[in-house]
Amino acid sequence: MSRITLITYFDEKQLDIINKILRNINFKMCKVPYGINDNKRYEIDNLPYHFTIFATDKINQDKLLNITKNIKMDKIKLKVNKVTIGNLKNDSFIVYFGIEDNYFMKNLQRNFYEIIPEEKYNPDKFNFHMTIHIDKNFNIVNNLFGMIQLEFKPFYIEFNKLALYDYPGEMIETIEF
Repeated sequence: MSRITLITYFDEKQLDIINKILRNINFKMCKVPYGINDNKRYEIDNLPYHFTIFATDKINQDKLLNITKNIKMDKIKLKVNKVTIGNLKNDSFIVYFGIEDNYFMKNLQRNFYEIIPEEKYNPDKFNFHMTIHIDKNFNIVNNLFGMIQLEFKPFYIEFNKLALYDYPGEMIETIEF
């Protein structure tokens, strides 16, 4: 079954903040997890740096968009306070940015979780993260982690738009709140 994902959508100024931290990385990184289309992971990696808010089956697209269009809130400001390595399914590893606990992010996610209750996106348990790279080779992930740590200082990033994507695939729509 086809999936859709709703993500934070950062403007160029915000993406520049992230890219400055990653400027010394001299190899192509990939945010697509293994198990989707392993031979074409790099080719289908078209989502910008983001935090996932919610993902669900494509059959819920209209419901998801209706929820999104009814959200009334201001810009959300996040404190990105760590870079971390984690284990993923399919014997792979991830390096990602994490955020300080944020009421507004959880509340945003709760709007979707209450109507489409997918446990993976329960805001009381969800780990908001910005994927930097996924790889099966731990040494690559660990070396990347070390390079990022050299440049990393906690930083703030903000957004007032969400984007809905076919996953993996093309952008369906952006929604400003």
